[in-house]
Amino acid sequence: MKKIIILQALFCFLSFNLFAQAPTPGKASDKKILIRYATAHIGNGEKIDNAYVAVQGKELLFVMDANTARINLAEFDSIIDASGKHIYPGFIVMDSRLGLTEIDAVKATRDFDEIGTYNPNVRALPAFNTESKIIATMRPNGVLMSQIAPKGGLISGASSAVHFDGWNWTEATVKADEGIYLNWPSRYRYTGWWVEPGAGEINKKYDDQITEIAQYFAEAKAYSGFENKPSQNLRFEAMNGLFQGSKRLYVRVSWAKDMLDVIQFLRASGVKNYAIVGGEEAHLITTELKENKVPVIINRVHALPEHEDDAVDAPYSLASKLSTAGVQIAFAMNGDMEAMISRNLPFQVGTAVHYGLEYEKAIEAITLTPAKLMGIDQQYGSLQSGKRATFFLCDGDAFDMRTNQIIVAFIEGKIIDLNNSQTALYEKYLQRIED
Repeated sequence: MKKIIILQALFCFLSFNLFAQAPTPGKASDKKILIRYATAHIGNGEKIDNAYVAVQGKELLFVMDANTARINLAEFDSIIDASGKHIYPGFIVMDSRLGLTEIDAVKATRDFDEIGTYNPNVRALPAFNTESKIIATMRPNGVLMSQIAPKGGLISGASSAVHFDGWNWTEATVKADEGIYLNWPSRYRYTGWWVEPGAGEINKKYDDQITEIAQYFAEAKAYSGFENKPSQNLRFEAMNGLFQGSKRLYVRVSWAKDMLDVIQFLRASGVKNYAIVGGEEAHLITTELKENKVPVIINRVHALPEHEDDAVDAPYSLASKLSTAGVQIAFAMNGDMEAMISRNLPFQVGTAVHYGLEYEKAIEAITLTPAKLMGIDQQYGSLQSGKRATFFLCDGDAFDMRTNQIIVAFIEGKIIDLNNSQTALYEKYLQRIED
């Protein structure tokens, strides 16, 4: 007689160590698990209101409509009744320093900024720390994967796709060195800081800086065309994939005129795949972005407007404007304390939903679209048969902090421990209140 597991019993799968530095990675299992009657948000813009989701090993066996599908329940080792609950693919945050920094104020814990101007050969991946206490706080909100990327210089280095369950960086790797990050110079810059903003000023070196970048890319492209290279250039070797189509160029840029320069430059550069990161004024050039098929990775929905005469809700509605115009979007959490606040990714996207972004499109923007940008969408990013079982079961709407209560989460088919140092402190001081 098969045992039907109620949701609370799932916690029996998890070890609860209140004072562990980081949760122990999940254990592999070949048991067949069926989750039934939940609303499944597929990740491709579709949903199934009453779904069967089956898992075995690392893979999703199937995702079907329970109203029409006929399955043999006797085939499953465990059956989870999840009526009224929601299933989502694991959320993916782009352009992140998760695992590369622990405490922003302590320089020794920051390993994401290399000295130099052109560092395409610098790799973020080997610096990824799976023991980070911050990473453990991402998982209870549904953020199960990330693109880790360096900062600094003009070309910062290579980004990689990782998941948040592994003993070391090699086990956490999903796709190594999938992209290169370029920090585009700005025509203008603001003096002061966000508390006391100063006046804007023109960057008089802008044209010279663009010419220098164009020359560097031209040399790198010429190098990639040599069959018998007289000597090895590690920096140019790292850029070969940009011209062959195996890597994507991510360009951090904010202003509309600068983005138009980026598009014009990249069309002539030989770079096959690219995306804009930031794009605060992307809504002003949606036609150009759509025509050139340029994705935009939006940074921080919860932000102040960039200009004094902007509407107060400008950052909140940017995602809706771009999506409505047919521009492909994803989300990042770049900026101060980004590693700490990346856990709030679903709630920031929830704000974008409130300001007009269609709900299933919002889910796609933090699941399947990031997977496509990084070239991992054949295995990750959506709830489809044959893909890796990286998803979570939520008590309610994952975009609402009041109902984002994760009951169980899987990373590559392993049930992961959702406890961390913050839940440990909660349990500790809850006992004091109860006493």
